[in-house]
Amino acid sequence: MGIFRRDRRTDANRDADAELAFERGTREFRAGRYAEAATHLGDAVKLAPNSPEAQFLLGAALFNVGKSKAAIGPLRRCLTLRPEHAEGLFALGMALGRTGELDTGLAHISKAASLGEPKALEMLPQLGADYCRACTRPAHYAKGDTSASILVMGPNIGMSCESCRTVLCGPCARRDRFGPMVLNCPDCEGPLAPLSRN
Repeated sequence: MGIFRRDRRTDANRDADAELAFERGTREFRAGRYAEAATHLGDAVKLAPNSPEAQFLLGAALFNVGKSKAAIGPLRRCLTLRPEHAEGLFALGMALGRTGELDTGLAHISKAASLGEPKALEMLPQLGADYCRACTRPAHYAKGDTSASILVMGPNIGMSCESCRTVLCGPCARRDRFGPMVLNCPDCEGPLAPLSRN
């Protein structure tokens, strides 16, 4: 009979309590009361730590009350449980950006955009990037005059096919080669040009 014996009634009560805390937290979150939402969602996560939605909403609530650093843990747990959680990727990217981890944050926002997350698709151009259609990494916009016949570009500058409009990050466009080269689109063999806002 020891103290570690599982009691089905206790498990059912725990599940019911977790569901109730999650429902309350979700209701508060939708009403814009993020501090209250974080309290209830924190309770839900303690009772049911394997819920990606509870982890996501807890992280989002913490982010919305200005606790970006505290939001990172639940958002990472959400993505451990469901790696393709587009909203979770976007929220983690935003939280990382607020804490100064700009490159890592941009990578998460780029991945969220590749999954079709609307806020990420809207945010990427504001951050000076698009996402690579081959690997989902950020493809940065080129700055300055890109119409010259010879260009010297940094490794993170994206490329866009002039024929099919496919966007690639620097490493995918170069196929991990360095030095002078003429680049063609891997999809249609069309010419690649530096990615610009146009």
